[in-house]
Amino acid sequence: MRRSDKPYLLRQCKGRAISAEFRFNPGKRISTGCYDMPSAVLWAEDYLRNMGQTSANAPLFKDYTKDFYLRTDPSSFRAHEKAFGKEYSDAYCRKQQARLENHILPYFGTFVCSMITSQMIEQWLVSFRPLKGKSLSNNARNKCLLALRQIFDDMKRKGLRQDNPARDVRLMTERCKPREALPDEAIAVLFPADPEERIKVWGSLMWAVYFSISYDTGMRPGEIAALRVCDIRQSINGGLSVTTRRAVSVEQKRIVERVKTSGKGYSKRGGLLYHDTADLLIRYIKEKGLHGEDLLFKALKRTDGLLMPETSNKHLKKTLNRYGFYKKGRVQYCLRHNYETDRRGDLSDEALAVSMGHTKLRDDYDHQDEEDLARRLEAVRGELFRNRERRMKGRDIVPLEDILDKDAR
Repeated sequence: MRRSDKPYLLRQCKGRAISAEFRFNPGKRISTGCYDMPSAVLWAEDYLRNMGQTSANAPLFKDYTKDFYLRTDPSSFRAHEKAFGKEYSDAYCRKQQARLENHILPYFGTFVCSMITSQMIEQWLVSFRPLKGKSLSNNARNKCLLALRQIFDDMKRKGLRQDNPARDVRLMTERCKPREALPDEAIAVLFPADPEERIKVWGSLMWAVYFSISYDTGMRPGEIAALRVCDIRQSINGGLSVTTRRAVSVEQKRIVERVKTSGKGYSKRGGLLYHDTADLLIRYIKEKGLHGEDLLFKALKRTDGLLMPETSNKHLKKTLNRYGFYKKGRVQYCLRHNYETDRRGDLSDEALAVSMGHTKLRDDYDHQDEEDLARRLEAVRGELFRNRERRMKGRDIVPLEDILDKDAR
């Protein structure tokens, strides 16, 4: 038998069941009774366990990966990565551990670590369906594959394998549908200038204020949900602005001291409120009797009072349905796309990126149509024409040496 990480070799002849030849009994082939490779591998693993071959040198996958992402002891994955300068957050590790336990272990848990092949991983990746819930997106499958790559890298480092079969499996192509901005006709209905009409559209003063802030500032749902009265400021001209460095983290179910809870982008941000929104906000604060550190928005059905994005998304969906504007994919995050699209060209790219809470402007938030582009150009028509007239008159910037040469003559 040729050298291999696996303690057995599987062979398949046309029309016959797959046979197994084990390292501890070379030359003897045993029929597995299986005609597909994954089933034959499972049969071989069961055979090995019955023969007492699952020793510490060849642990089961579920035993090796117990609390793989949660452990912090010196021999753990996290300790090794930290020693080389890469420190994973607790939130990231909890997510990866959940993917391991919910999606990977149900399939690979009973496999001996040295027996898992790239063919098995690939077959699982493309055909996997969760026992409960919706089918995984390609993006979610790729994150599971990343977890497998990290686990097998750890095995290879500790000498349990000579290869990493997960790195021979290609990532799935992600086909995420780009998010859109809400259409102009929907915006006109959702945000009428009359305050009473706006309250009527959203069903309550609270929701009218919440979504008006979202539309005016382009703030993320978690940022709005964490706003307090003390985050609102008034200028000497009477205008209101909102600044914050906090957000509700969906993963941690609490308020964190950072506006972008994934760790990317700026740690704080702000926005300006239009007069109609400002009037509604002041009215709302007075009616609720809010002060200082009080949250502006609370979910009455939660003991911690945090307004989670799924709650506000449900209200938006209900409102869009009422007026015939709802379709799949339209969520409150779309208002961030409206914010950037409406201000493209009116603000510098740098200023607009900062107001979005991004380190640089992102084109996937821009949904300008041909009329929008024409309007942007029309705004600078005078400057463009003055530029042409200036060039037709000849050069108005010349090298200094030309002037000196002319004086010398």
